Amino acid sequence: MRKTIVIGLLAAFCSPQSFAAACGPVYGADGIAADKDGKVWVSHYEDVRLGRLDPGSGEFHEFLPSTKGNPFAALRNTWSKTAGFDYSFDFGLQGIALDEARGLVWSTRFNDNKVLRFSKAERQFTELTVPGQISVRFDIPIDAQGNVWFVTGSAPPQGAGGAVIKVSPDGKIETLPFPLEKFGSGAVAVDPAGHPWVSATPDNGRAELYAWTEGGFKRQDLPDVGRYIGSLHIDARGDLWFTAPEKNAIGRLRRGRVELFAIPTANASPGTMASDAQGYLWFTEWYGRKLGRIAPDGTIAEYPLPPEEEIPLAVKPDREGRVWFSVAFNYGLFRLDPATGKIDEFPLPVPTNWSKNASQGLSVCTVRSKKTALVADAGTVKTEQSAATEQMVQNAVLRHPKGYPRNRDAVLFEQKCQTACHTWYRVDKAAARRSDWGPTVDRMIEFNGAAISKKERERIVRYMNKNYAQLK
Repeated sequence: MRKTIVIGLLAAFCSPQSFAAACGPVYGADGIAADKDGKVWVSHYEDVRLGRLDPGSGEFHEFLPSTKGNPFAALRNTWSKTAGFDYSFDFGLQGIALDEARGLVWSTRFNDNKVLRFSKAERQFTELTVPGQISVRFDIPIDAQGNVWFVTGSAPPQGAGGAVIKVSPDGKIETLPFPLEKFGSGAVAVDPAGHPWVSATPDNGRAELYAWTEGGFKRQDLPDVGRYIGSLHIDARGDLWFTAPEKNAIGRLRRGRVELFAIPTANASPGTMASDAQGYLWFTEWYGRKLGRIAPDGTIAEYPLPPEEEIPLAVKPDREGRVWFSVAFNYGLFRLDPATGKIDEFPLPVPTNWSKNASQGLSVCTVRSKKTALVADAGTVKTEQSAATEQMVQNAVLRHPKGYPRNRDAVLFEQKCQTACHTWYRVDKAAARRSDWGPTVDRMIEFNGAAISKKERERIVRYMNKNYAQLK
């Protein structure tokens, strides 16, 4: 059902400057939400699916809004050393919001103007089109009436004709007038009264903050927090929190006064935020490789990721005070117990390398935990793919390890450790931080039930330590 990892020291990883070109696709849940029954819902950045995990049983359900995928998502032949991957062909899901009163789950199409509404009772998706490209990610704001909120614009860094959009539970779309004609780096949050707050970066290149008051947006006083605000969040007390990556700080607006709280880790680059039931605010440190927790008095505590993980993406505390999060290059979910510092990993079924199965509209994984059950709930009408598309998918070239297929140990690793669930790209990225792959292989044997003999284990560990470990 899960495995426990003791969090430890951190090492070097790819820098923000090299992220787009060197780090490749960003795996991991783009949105996480915990419902009242203890189930954890996820949306995936590269896969067109919603997922629901039962942490108690390990059962994982997938809900697919479409069974017809773009075959280019499998080929992944748009990668370049300078520009990284071209994601324009891959319309996965980004962000999530739960409306438990109405049984709805919301998400959006990646890099698009489509909002998805999923009815849990009917097992049906409805796709809505809003004006402009949606820029909200990770946590989609939802108010007490069940309205979801977005900021839209054209391509970054400066969006033309950006707008603030409200979508009601029944699909009604309302565009609120915004005073800036052109802006980028927009984020939105909604206060307990249902009033939106919006951050934006206009042509002057300095982040600004706006609040809805008296039927329109009014600019708020804000000190220099850098060129952009990463995300906005309003807690149960009505305080507005925001991330200021360029200042390496968390900001709070309370009773008209702005405070900045410095993050202890240098260049942490705070990302998304969420509140827990105890009044703490949790945030991700994208380049600090930690989760952060800030108390109402401004005290910050930090929790390192497991040594082999990096770049925390989405974060969401559950009703029991445990904190769920996702990371780059790993489809699994992680759960932190703040009281003990332990992190449990829940490996989720994933498509094969470079979203091959997602492009086929499948919800399967070659190997998964023997305690985890996968249930496919499509909820939509199947769409047949052409013979040509099927052939393109079957001929997709996957990235293989060093020496493959000449090296028998490389072939053994791929066969026994099943890189359909663990991409070679992620293995390659972890090489700079690993000195001994033995514990990882042992976890595959113990938890995933990999059929690896003692002799085969020695061959695999020897090969990995020789080709995918830190240079001595």
